[in-house]
Amino acid sequence: MESVWRMLVLWIYIDVLKVIQASSCAKVHTPSTVVLAGSPVSVSCYIEDNCLLTKGKDFRVAWRINNNYAPSNLSYQESNRTYGILIPSLPHTGADIACVLCVGDHTCQIADGVSVKVGYRPSTPTNLSCALNLTQPCRLLCQWDPGQETDILPTNYTLHALRGRSGKKQIEIPPGKHFCLIPRDSYSLFLELEVYVTAVNVFGNATSAPLKWIPMETAKVNPPKITRVEPHTSGCLKFSWSLAESQKWLQVVFSVQLRLKTLNNQLGKELNVSFRGRQEKTISVCGLLHGTNYSTTIRVKYAEKLWNEWSEWSDPKSATTLMRAPNGYLDTWLKLNDQRPAQLFWKPTQKFRANGWNLTYTVESKEPKRTLCVTQESHCFFNLNNRIKKVYLRAINAKGSSIPTEVPVYRKKGLDSVSNFDMHPQSETSVLLTWESPVSSSVTGYVLEWRSLCETPAAPLSFILVDKNSSSTIVTGLKDFSPYEISIYPKYVDGVGRPLTLMAYSRQKAPSAAPELKVVDIRYSQVKLCWDEIPLNETNGIIQGYTIYFWNDTDNVQVIWTEATSYVVKDLQPLTKYYTFVAVHTMGGSSNGSVQSLTTGRIDGIGMVLFVIPACIGLSLVIIIVVFTCLGKHERVKMCLWPIIPDPANSSIKKWTNTDSLQGMPPYKEDKDPVLVYLSHFSLLDQSEKELFKSDYVKESQWSHDIYSPDESHNSFQACSSYNSEHDRDSVPYATVVFGGPYQSHSAPLPAYVRSDSTQPLLGGDEPASPPPYENVPLVRGVTKVKRFTAFPRNSTESEESEELWEEFPMLRLLETRDTDHN
Repeated sequence: MESVWRMLVLWIYIDVLKVIQASSCAKVHTPSTVVLAGSPVSVSCYIEDNCLLTKGKDFRVAWRINNNYAPSNLSYQESNRTYGILIPSLPHTGADIACVLCVGDHTCQIADGVSVKVGYRPSTPTNLSCALNLTQPCRLLCQWDPGQETDILPTNYTLHALRGRSGKKQIEIPPGKHFCLIPRDSYSLFLELEVYVTAVNVFGNATSAPLKWIPMETAKVNPPKITRVEPHTSGCLKFSWSLAESQKWLQVVFSVQLRLKTLNNQLGKELNVSFRGRQEKTISVCGLLHGTNYSTTIRVKYAEKLWNEWSEWSDPKSATTLMRAPNGYLDTWLKLNDQRPAQLFWKPTQKFRANGWNLTYTVESKEPKRTLCVTQESHCFFNLNNRIKKVYLRAINAKGSSIPTEVPVYRKKGLDSVSNFDMHPQSETSVLLTWESPVSSSVTGYVLEWRSLCETPAAPLSFILVDKNSSSTIVTGLKDFSPYEISIYPKYVDGVGRPLTLMAYSRQKAPSAAPELKVVDIRYSQVKLCWDEIPLNETNGIIQGYTIYFWNDTDNVQVIWTEATSYVVKDLQPLTKYYTFVAVHTMGGSSNGSVQSLTTGRIDGIGMVLFVIPACIGLSLVIIIVVFTCLGKHERVKMCLWPIIPDPANSSIKKWTNTDSLQGMPPYKEDKDPVLVYLSHFSLLDQSEKELFKSDYVKESQWSHDIYSPDESHNSFQACSSYNSEHDRDSVPYATVVFGGPYQSHSAPLPAYVRSDSTQPLLGGDEPASPPPYENVPLVRGVTKVKRFTAFPRNSTESEESEELWEEFPMLRLLETRDTDHN
């Protein structure tokens, strides 16, 4: 580490040594350190004889302008030790020019340098103006706009004042100042004066346009003052005024302007009067309202020219005109309610004149003659009996009473209302109201009333009367972002129609507050949220609705719109953390509430019951439907689920019938009409007693002789084969016919029929001579050729046995043949 520090110190020492050596090697010179913008610049560099960097070495001189090497074609060598450079122009901000000594290709060192600034010719002064201040002594002040200036070159200004042909005054202005105060002896108040300004710097000068004027025409008088105001005659005020103390010496013509305003800041009157010299300065103003307080201000100016400048307004002075009795009528609005006293509201018409102050209003009836109320407000509540048809309103001051305003009492209510009553904002303080007139032609006019819903104490009711031919009007004087309740009543000849009411805002914005969410109920799959309505004074508009944002860490955000103040969010996951907030919207914007987190619960007993009970009910319904289906289709279902396979050991010979033989058979695909069932295989056997069953199964050799004739049975077996190929999926019953003797002999005993759906051979009995019930009958003869089957005998006994046999084996009925001659 110590060696590193040594190397660093050595490197710094070498660099400082080089700089010291280089600084004593050359001197840079330029004719001027400030040049005109766009002008060429010449710089020279003289190399000292004892320069250690160049002594005895091959070196060259390069130039750097703002840290960039200049092209070599700009430099030149003046003499053996002097080098120069000619720069066509410098940047508008100037440049730093350095002389660089280079030894070899890579070793260069700055020897010396100079900073050259760029300047401009002075700008022409503009907007020269002068004003006379009529103080004692008078002061004439002139000022101008200097234009573009820089700190590099100082600019000097000179003001020249010419008074006629005889006098000329030059005033030098210090650098940096752009105004001048002309001495009083250099001008006359009423003689023409010419002035102009000259700007000078090292690169040139510029002169402004001359200004010629009479100083008094630019004089600005100090604000005058009103010394006294008093009532003069009825409707007139008398004012006394004077100039400021410092200007009372002036003997010129002045124009005077008075402005009178009432206490509600409405302009009452404005007039101009001219005065000369020191004459008594009094002004009488008439045509004013009687008994009205006026605030008056005054200002003056030199009256020779219209463009002369007015003085500032004086301090206001108040006075009241003489009173007289009020005159004119009042606009009234009488509202009747069966449960409450009558409400009478009034306001002055445009032609009403109070003519005084401290007005008192009296409401009275003539039949019977009585005073209903006396008040100084603009409304009154009182009780009316059924005998009163009209009431009368009068305004009273100290000088007298106005003409009574007649107010009819309309007791018929509930008539037709207007339709399509709507509001449209017009400005920040006004709204446009539109409506459609009722169908009835007896409408005499409309009453529009409104009141603010947020003022405390409650704001008084305001109203206007609208002509019957109007369908719109503008209500002014509203406060922005404040709710108003506006109602319209149609007036009829004999009554008042039903009102229509709406809430109105002249201007809306986003609510000042946002609702706070409350979790009312939380379960494993749903959450009920609610929030309070925003106070009316913070809504700043009509609430359009609410948006609920609901999400967790993995799902997308659910955006729910509602106009209610509660909502149930469903289809949630148990034991999951969710985040939510609610936003409220008006026509002017939206405000978002704070984000809240909540966690759903686990599935409780009630939820489990609500899940299990519907599942059990559904499963029970399925089981019931299946059971009833099985009961209704018992035989068919039984054959499908448990087909009958007869046991050969427990079989017996019976007769077949059509009705019983099909009960134990599986259903076929086509069962609309009864069809014959074909056997897949049958054999006719004729066995001897010696060839009784020798084992549990009949061997294949015992079935080796098929006794059907190919000629006679060809068609039958073709049909049988075709049927079996189409229905190879269903089990096809088969039968074997065993004969005890030759088939041709009809005297032989009836053949024993053995029925089976199995390929097992029939088992023989222990005693062939007398077989027990349900055992196979022993056979005593061998196999003989049989050409055909013959029908059973048709006597009564044998016929009954034959029918029983056919009922037991229905498919063998196909083998029945009739006695026909085949010879």
